[in-house]
Amino acid sequence: MPEKMNQSAGNAKLQAEIDAKLNQHRMPKYEQKSRTRIEKMTLVMSWFMVVLMVGGIFYAAANALGWF
Repeated sequence: MPEKMNQSAGNAKLQAEIDAKLNQHRMPKYEQKSRTRIEKMTLVMSWFMVVLMVGGIFYAAANALGWF
C-alpha cells in the first residue's frame, strides 16, 4: 500500500515537472487572417473547375453507355 502512495506522489511530482517545462516554451497563438479577394476568387474558381470536371466525367460515362 505505501508503494502506491509513494508512486502517486512521484507521478504528481513528475507531472508538475513536465508542466513546468512545457510552460517555459509556449508556442505563440496563431491568429487566422481573413482571406484576400484574390484568394477567395481563386477558391471559387478551383471549386468551379472541380464541379465542371466531375460533370464532364459523368457526361462522358453516360454518353459511352448510350444514355444520351
